[in-house]
Amino acid sequence: MIDHTSTRIEQQETALRRQNRRRYAFQRMLEATDRVLWRLEEMNRDGVKTVPAPVRAEIREAVETMPNHIREPLRDIGQVQDTLDSLFEVQERLFRWRFPDWDDTEPDDFDYAS
Repeated sequence: MIDHTSTRIEQQETALRRQNRRRYAFQRMLEATDRVLWRLEEMNRDGVKTVPAPVRAEIREAVETMPNHIREPLRDIGQVQDTLDSLFEVQERLFRWRFPDWDDTEPDDFDYAS
């Protein structure tokens, strides 16, 4: 009886951990892209043209757990601006994956004068 109860508790804990990993996967991926985007934006601001090897490794590590269709636009060619642009595309795909109806465009008829 106690063995059976202990087994059920372990199964429930395992299921809960799995559920939490899925639930927070998007948040972890978003934070990873934000972290490397911030570094790249600082480098771009400072006039750095080439992404140093350690930062390139950090970027690859940040996207390695993402589904292939999300990380596909990443261009690891070493140029800061190209890498920055490709990471924005990765992040946009991440949002579209998590929120299929997500739209960041502004309507054409938006009245900026108001």
